[in-house]
Amino acid sequence: MITAVGTATLDIILKTKEKEIKEGSKIEIEDFDFSLGGGALNASVTFKKLGLNPQVYFHLGKDFLGEIIKQKVKKLNLKHYIFYHQQATTFSLIVLPKDRERIIFVHRGRESDFKLAELRKIKINPYIYLTPGSTSPVVLLRFFKEIRNKIKYLAINPSKIYLQQKLAFDSLKYVDFLFLNDEELRILKNDFKQNLIALAKKTLEELKIKSLIVTLGDRGSLAIFENKIFKAGIFKPRKIVDKTGAGDAFASAFFGRIVLGKELTENLIKEALTWGAANSASVIQKLGAQNGILNKVDYQKFKKLKIILL
Repeated sequence: MITAVGTATLDIILKTKEKEIKEGSKIEIEDFDFSLGGGALNASVTFKKLGLNPQVYFHLGKDFLGEIIKQKVKKLNLKHYIFYHQQATTFSLIVLPKDRERIIFVHRGRESDFKLAELRKIKINPYIYLTPGSTSPVVLLRFFKEIRNKIKYLAINPSKIYLQQKLAFDSLKYVDFLFLNDEELRILKNDFKQNLIALAKKTLEELKIKSLIVTLGDRGSLAIFENKIFKAGIFKPRKIVDKTGAGDAFASAFFGRIVLGKELTENLIKEALTWGAANSASVIQKLGAQNGILNKVDYQKFKKLKIILL
């Protein structure tokens, strides 16, 4: 069993044939989707499809958007626990112009600002996956110290908001697997000049965690493990429909493969990189962050991913 903790949103996705959105114009919508989103829910769907029996914890406002999310989660048959608040539920409006980068409008409401009292209500399973949103690193530092000896693996996929806060770096010393993109790594270290690979290796040495995984968009990904750096490519999608949730798809499939493995080895890290790339490639070919998430048997259909030792 695995616990997912963090963000939950409703993504309203609008796809248009228009290449430019001009002020005052009426935009025709070619396709649309009302999709669950947020790191905790996206990851939970991946874990469920891998047979890992996830439990997910997240915040909602007591409004109609919160009720929509709640009903969608129930239809997915996800074991869940909701922390309610009095502010608006987080949602995003995502516009996909033709042959252009997506435009995202976000209303964060209270988002995932977990308090220590809330975190202490979470059932501690051997594996925990966390997307902290705007939760304070001070709070998570205390929580991690309390649970560290009760769990096997702790994975975190933090936001820019989290990484910019005081004690963010110190809190990450208590995790096992840290997922960042290249920009987030530089924000964490406040270093925008040093070679990225050297910076990643130095960061892992300072944190002393099991693995640091850095996603590079269409340039692939890096995984630093036991003083070795593995560089993975990507599975090229037939078409890119919507990049929403690609990072969550990668991180959750990677960690899911780790959880399913018996022993943490170089080969398992390589397989996890392959699963992450496969899930991400599948997700971006459909509207929404969850419609393209792979079932466990689907990973067998992907060819061996090119992975090199740097």
